[in-house]
Amino acid sequence: MLTPVATSELAAPRSSRAPRPARRTHIVVPLVMIDVTVPGTSSANGRRALHAAFGNDLRLYVVTVDQQHERVTFRVEVTSRTLDNVIGLLIASLDHATLGRAQETVIRRARDY
Repeated sequence: MLTPVATSELAAPRSSRAPRPARRTHIVVPLVMIDVTVPGTSSANGRRALHAAFGNDLRLYVVTVDQQHERVTFRVEVTSRTLDNVIGLLIASLDHATLGRAQETVIRRARDY
């Protein structure tokens, strides 16, 4: 059983802390990742079309160039857009493209001041 204990000591005064530096605030940015396969044996036309559609929001990786079946597969990552917007722009930009696995998530970026 606990019993209260009285002490004659006074609590030590709290020392003032140095002010904390301002916290870095972050913004949440949508990120869409999707696999896109286009016909052909060169990735140049597909890259041009994707860069024209998404501009600086695009991160693009050539995954495979299948010479035998004449198709190129890209891993497309687009920031600042929704999945619906990305799919709409892909359909409008690439003829005969096959859209593969798509994933939508968010990333955190440092806020610019």
